[in-house]
Amino acid sequence: MKHASIVETSELDSVNGIVMEGENGSFFFCEEKIEHSNAKQYEVFSETGSFREEGFVVINNIPVTEQGKAAFEERFKNRAGLVESEPGFQAIRILRPLSDDTYAIMTVWDNEDSFKNWQTSKSYENAHKKRGTESALSKDIFPRPSFVTTFHSTLKR
Repeated sequence: MKHASIVETSELDSVNGIVMEGENGSFFFCEEKIEHSNAKQYEVFSETGSFREEGFVVINNIPVTEQGKAAFEERFKNRAGLVESEPGFQAIRILRPLSDDTYAIMTVWDNEDSFKNWQTSKSYENAHKKRGTESALSKDIFPRPSFVTTFHSTLKR
């Protein structure tokens, strides 16, 4: 399975990836394992699309208990995949954590407006239709609230 890393640094000159600048600082994402003291390591569980020169990155950080990982991953294996046809969509990466319990669902858009337009679309409504119903994943598998981080990105080659 392919690895990915998110590093809170810009010192990586020899690695291709995307530089992400946001309110929480500067980060670097690459689709390989980086040996760096502050690198957060993942396996790329699912991926679609590719990164363009610039974009708007949204990372939904979702803590999941050990007992809930199988159900959580099953939900993403069977997702409708409608986001991929939305205007302004570039890529999605579903990242399985290797050293903690927080999955990262990363979507990349042409710009912030493309992301906001998706949030009011039928495909967003469909992707989240089970939320709050009996078909939803049990809240017990989420030990803490999820949180979203956003960034403007630039491709680095």
